[in-house]
Order: sequence, then C-alpha cells, then structure tokens
Amino acid sequence: MNEAWYKSDVYGPPMHLSSIREHLRWRGWWLVLLLSCRELLKPLLYWHVWYIFESDLIRQIPQPYSDSEFDVAVYTVRDELTVIKPRLLSMGELSPSEIDARFQRGDAVALASFAGQPVGYMWMGFSSGIELDFDTYWILREGEALRYGSFVMPEFRGRRVHSLVNSALNTYAHNQGITRTLGSVSALNPQSLSLPRHYNRAISMTVFLARFRFPFLTLRKSFRAPLSSRFSWFPSVEMASLTRRSSHRSG
Repeated sequence: MNEAWYKSDVYGPPMHLSSIREHLRWRGWWLVLLLSCRELLKPLLYWHVWYIFESDLIRQIPQPYSDSEFDVAVYTVRDELTVIKPRLLSMGELSPSEIDARFQRGDAVALASFAGQPVGYMWMGFSSGIELDFDTYWILREGEALRYGSFVMPEFRGRRVHSLVNSALNTYAHNQGITRTLGSVSALNPQSLSLPRHYNRAISMTVFLARFRFPFLTLRKSFRAPLSSRFSWFPSVEMASLTRRSSHRSG
C-alpha cells in the first residue's frame, strides 16, 4: 500500500465541532454536506476540484483592498530565518522541515501581521515540480511564478488579508522580472474564491483529481485546457528541473 494514502494533510482526523462551525460560517450547508460526503467516502477514494487562475503582471499588478492596519513583508532564504521561522510556526500549519524545504527551493513568503502578531501568509515558488496534489506537479515556464499555500488565522478571516499578501507577492515577482503568476483555488473554498472574483479573473483551467484506494490509482482530468499544458505526473523529471533551477537562482 502506498503510504501517500495516509498523508495527514489530505486524510486527517474527522472535523471537530469547532471546525464544523467554521465550515458552516464560510461555506454554507450545501458545501459542508458535500465535504461530509467526501469524508465518508475517504476509505475508498478522495477527490479535489481545483480552479486555476493566471495573472498577467505586464498588464496589471493586483492591488490590495484590505485595511491598512496590517503589516506585510516578503521574505526569502536571504533573510534572517531564525526570526521568520518562529513566526510562521506560531500559526500551526507548517512543520519546520516544510518551511526549510520551501526556502531552500528558492520560494518566497509574504507574511501579514497585526499589532506585531502574524495572522496570515502566502507562498510563491519559481520552479517546476511543486505538487498540486496526488503526485500532480506544476509546470512553470520562463518568467512565471506560482502563488500557493495561502493561510489566514480563523479570527482574522473576512478582513481581506489574502488581498494584501497576494499583492505583496505579485509586486515582488514583478520586481524580479516575472511576467505571469499562477495559482489554484479549491472549488470547495468560496472564501478564497473571492480574491479572483474581485479582480475579475477568468478560470483558465479546472482540474479534477481523484485517488482510489482499491485499486490504488489516481484519476486526473482537466477542463478548459489540456492538463499537460500546466501539470506533469512524472516527479523525477520535474524535481530534477526544480533542483537545477533552484541552484541557478541561489548562485
């Protein structure tokens, strides 16, 4: 049995009551029911639906539409990680090894703070080989970057923090010579869909991924564009490309 089936970030424990209330608040009854059905089917299969969005930084850099009371800064491996890592870890979503791996790969993170306390972040990668899910890996071309791994503390959701970290990373990317950024949003996450909706972003691709336990296999399907135009499922090739490009950037 492939151990990926038991990955905690995909097949975690059942939702607690507080988590259910949070889901009801932001997603509504229909989506919570759909998510519950997905959890019930977990012993047999698990699935995701992703919307893929693109931002042309030559035409326009997305501007924030949140309160100015939040402070946002972009950090990379060149910054003092002994200070940055504890702030990221305090939000309880990432492990130290995962943060190290992202910085070593050459990724950047936009960190939002309120009154000196971290409240949310978003990551940006510049190399192919970053996993969307289920061994499906992004393909990035010259002049492109990927926005991913966005998170906001529950008590600060609804205050448009995503718009701040998104704008900060797009501005950083533009200053690094990047002309296009990409990102994915779960179709089951309406609060995150408010960001592309605000900027009137069209969906460039819809990706459906399903992993079956018996037999152990992965189903991949795309709509609006060929899956192979943005994704690969051959990690050895993509990860080798990632390593070469990250080494080049570090040098």
